Amino acid sequence: MGARFYVLYVLMALLIFPVHEFGHYCAYRLLGVRLQMTLNTASPRDQSLRKPVAELAGPLVNLLVAVGAAVLFRVTGRRRQSLAALALAAAMMRLVVYVLVLAAALVTGSGLTLGNDEPIAARLWGLPSLTLVAILAIPFAAVVWDVLRSLRASATGKTVHIAGLAFIMFGAGMLIGNVLDPWLFPGR
Repeated sequence: MGARFYVLYVLMALLIFPVHEFGHYCAYRLLGVRLQMTLNTASPRDQSLRKPVAELAGPLVNLLVAVGAAVLFRVTGRRRQSLAALALAAAMMRLVVYVLVLAAALVTGSGLTLGNDEPIAARLWGLPSLTLVAILAIPFAAVVWDVLRSLRASATGKTVHIAGLAFIMFGAGMLIGNVLDPWLFPGR
């Protein structure tokens, strides 16, 4: 995991946001709900039209991309760094969000504080807000573990890489959500 890998990871991190939102967009459109999509959001103007399956569609797209890229990475004999970067970006996008949701829940007492997909879908289904976060954290963490175990690094080295990937993903989210989205979609 050298500089080339991290450049690939940054590119995949920036790409995974609109892919994730496109999952929401497709699900809502299949349900007949009109919505707006930006790089960082896809939801109906009328929040009462939110549907749990459409809210979960974005994270499920991430899971599909993460697992698919991880499997292809494994099958190709770990020669394709772009597949590893894609698998990690898709998984880390959700895992970083889960850490933020859990931190907010600890501070505020609610998993809904940040308004993220999994807690919203859980609420719409009448489940405790952190239910889907807990369930989906397992396969996303498994993808990260599977890809990172191919590294020839110590446990400390792997931990440093995970922290670096999380930091980059957090930065990508801030860039997209707070800079690019308002700049590209000023009326939203």
